Amino acid sequence: MRSLIIAVAALAATGGPAMSEIKPHAPRQEGGWLTLQTPTTQDHTVFDGAVWRCKADICRSPQVKAMPPMRSCRRLVRELGPISSFGFRGVTFSEADLAACNGVLVAGR
Repeated sequence: MRSLIIAVAALAATGGPAMSEIKPHAPRQEGGWLTLQTPTTQDHTVFDGAVWRCKADICRSPQVKAMPPMRSCRRLVRELGPISSFGFRGVTFSEADLAACNGVLVAGR
């Protein structure tokens, strides 16, 4: 019995065999941010259930729904105007992505 207790204590102290296989998860990025080409007078907007708080040309939302970033970008452009940078749930848009997103205003889609 004594050896069983010592074995259990040793196993618990080392984390056990399963503990060595657990890897830390990357932090979940659930928010979004954007920079407008022209400052807005709106202090916030509600988009797909998420509140986007704006100050001058920067808007942020701490938590947004999981949806395609381009779709969200285009809908936000229609709501707030052209943007110069955009990040959504850990995805940051390139210049080509931004041009495609802002193109929704020109194409009238």
